[in-house]
Amino acid sequence: MNKLWVRMQHQGPARDKQKREKERQELRLLVGKNLARLSQLEGVDVEMYTETVLPRITEQIVNCKDQIAQQYLMEIIIQVFPDNFHLATLEIFLETCGKLLATIDVKTIVVSLVDRLAAYATQNATAVSSSSVNVFKTFSSHIASLLLQRPKMDAEDQLAMQVALLNLALRVYPETVEYVDEVLNQAFELLTRLKKEEVDYTKPNCVKHILSLLNIPLTTYNNIIILTKLENYSNIIGFLGYSHRRKIAIDVVSNAINNETFIPEPDDVTRVFAAIKPLLMDEEDQGEEVDPEDFEEDQNRVAALIHLFQSDNLETLFMLYATSRKVFGQGGNKRIKHTLPPLVFRSLKLAALLKERTSAETWERVGKRIFKFAHETVLALARTDYKDLAMRLFLQCAKSASYAGFETIAYEFLTQVFEIYESDVADSKAQFRAINEIIATLQTLHVFSEENYDTLATKTAVHSAKLLKKPDQCRAVYMCSHLFWTGETGPESSSIVNKQPVREYREGKRVLECLQKSLRIADSCMDSSMNVKLFVEILNEYLYYFEHRNETVAVKYVTGLIALIKTNLANMEVGEGDTNASPDRAKSINTYYFNTLKHIQFKKEAPTTTAPYDQIDI
Repeated sequence: MNKLWVRMQHQGPARDKQKREKERQELRLLVGKNLARLSQLEGVDVEMYTETVLPRITEQIVNCKDQIAQQYLMEIIIQVFPDNFHLATLEIFLETCGKLLATIDVKTIVVSLVDRLAAYATQNATAVSSSSVNVFKTFSSHIASLLLQRPKMDAEDQLAMQVALLNLALRVYPETVEYVDEVLNQAFELLTRLKKEEVDYTKPNCVKHILSLLNIPLTTYNNIIILTKLENYSNIIGFLGYSHRRKIAIDVVSNAINNETFIPEPDDVTRVFAAIKPLLMDEEDQGEEVDPEDFEEDQNRVAALIHLFQSDNLETLFMLYATSRKVFGQGGNKRIKHTLPPLVFRSLKLAALLKERTSAETWERVGKRIFKFAHETVLALARTDYKDLAMRLFLQCAKSASYAGFETIAYEFLTQVFEIYESDVADSKAQFRAINEIIATLQTLHVFSEENYDTLATKTAVHSAKLLKKPDQCRAVYMCSHLFWTGETGPESSSIVNKQPVREYREGKRVLECLQKSLRIADSCMDSSMNVKLFVEILNEYLYYFEHRNETVAVKYVTGLIALIKTNLANMEVGEGDTNASPDRAKSINTYYFNTLKHIQFKKEAPTTTAPYDQIDI
């Protein structure tokens, strides 16, 4: 019947050729039904199909030399005969594909068979694994032959067959990573050849197939370590345009974060960074700038990736951080504000781990190396516009160095803080915030000798007194008083912090100097309501030291300040400006003051009070 069907093509005048082809397309269903009935005959088993049926059919297909017949018959064979028949005759069928006319769409035929056998393998893994036929190798060799035989095949079709082969490898042989690598190697060679021959592989469908070659292993393995060990994975990314490379990079990083894939070796870091290069640095074909919000989100993903650097060997872990810093340094100023801070914190955490796990001699050597690394990393930020961020990181490093017992290193970190403050912090709000952070940090550092600590505390107090706004000056100065009264300050306090003895630094006279200076600054404020508010704040500071038995903070100072506040409250006038806000402000100051007085009264009546509150006249 097939012969009659083919013969129709050559009967009648040439002008009716299209009409005859249309009629043949309609009649092909009859040919297909004959093959379907043949596949359902009881006597047709795998042996008969292999030895008799398929050879006879393929012989007719090859000999007919007709495009419509060859295309349709090859496709219908795949559809009507069972999967185990195809598995047994895979070699014969693929050899026939190589003998078809050059105009035949062999891609559709091959991909259809690949998909069918891949689905069969998923449901019957034992049948495929016990077969003498290695499905992947058979398909791989024949696809390579077909591409050589048909050099003018569309780039889209060539890539589609590689995608189908990749799917087959992952579904039939999921544990054999070498097969995936082999497909990617073939795809890389194919793309290299297309580029050399100046064939356009940037068409949407071609790009779609290239993306599939990259995304399918990513979503199948869900492990970027396996992925990046595929030699040609990153090389294939290079054939994409910038926007698609960036999309793949985002997918890789997101996959690692979502699956919490730890990165254990420096070589792994290098390979992962090669795959996400568009996120790490600017590239020549980047074109327009990425939207700022998207850019920040991308960099936050990269920063999160740093927390996946894990290794039982702490020396190796340090090498992971060192390797990543080299790459981050090439990312430009706009990236390092996102990528370097987590690197600093991870290195400080590593320092804490090493201190606990190593001997004193080893720690002395290795610890200094880690803090040097942290210092260089923060210094890179300090040389850019991110002075404020660098200053905070230096403070954090100083705290870690103090815990580690490195006085000189902690002092150096604080020196850097003051250098940045003096040369680069000009905004008054930023200065006040910085002084707050310096004071808070200094109070937690217990490694310094009395001389070094006094130098740092005095330096802080000097800068506090030079702030632009009087209220900021006043508050900074009275906060500095706490720098001169550190250590155990109450029954619930501990003389041990982080396994280190807490240094007691008690300079009652210096405390009183700070409080009295803050009073003078508050008294110089022209805003009467602010003036009173600051007095009340200072009163609370006096009470703190009074309760903690600072003998220089005598009853007379507290009583005198209460009297001063009473006088100023009586004379306080509502300032000009917002008439609704000013009365509210006055009310809040009064509430603050009377609550303070209630506290004093409560302490007077409390039987356990140790400070002489009864001597205070309110």
